[in-house]
Amino acid sequence: MDDGLKRRLIGAAVLVSLAVIFVPMLIEDEPVPGDGVPGGSIPPRENLTFKSQVLKDEIAVPTDAPPPVAGGETEAPPAQRPEPVPPVEPVADEPAVPVPKVAPAATEPAPDAAEKPKTPPTQVAKPTAPAPKAPAPKITTWIVQVGNYSSREKADGVARQLRGKGLEVFIEPIGTPAAQFRVAVGPEDDRKRAEALIPRIEAAVPGSGKPFIRSYP
Repeated sequence: MDDGLKRRLIGAAVLVSLAVIFVPMLIEDEPVPGDGVPGGSIPPRENLTFKSQVLKDEIAVPTDAPPPVAGGETEAPPAQRPEPVPPVEPVADEPAVPVPKVAPAATEPAPDAAEKPKTPPTQVAKPTAPAPKAPAPKITTWIVQVGNYSSREKADGVARQLRGKGLEVFIEPIGTPAAQFRVAVGPEDDRKRAEALIPRIEAAVPGSGKPFIRSYP
């Protein structure tokens, strides 16, 4: 099929579709107002006017009302007169009671501000330095030095021998680190008592050297 035939068929289809859409819209008649509504179903409009059913004779007219005056104006009622007030009888004046006069209290003259005693300024006490404490008396004790040993084992052996004789013994390391260990008996407060321990020490450790007395610490 050539292209010219295709174009003719497409143009014919477009024209047919436009005719189907717009032709019915042009042919359709417009609706006439009032169609479908039966005539004479709407009642005619009545002349609604208010008519009073109250008779004029039934309206009560107040009897106290003043008669009408020519010209359509009513006469104003007369002003009411005030009722007479009965006279008040005068009351006899009572004798006035004399009020005693009170003499004003004598007021003392205020003391002059210059005569007020002046308070002396308060003095702040200066803190006193605490008194120096007296040095505590040095207590000197005495020990009997048995000897210095190069090893802890030798010092412990000598100390066991002295304790076996009932003596109080202590071992004191010398140096940091400890290079020697001192064995001593005591301490004693009295030097003579310390000197009396020397024979007992020599008997407990024979040949250990000559013990001697020294102050401690």
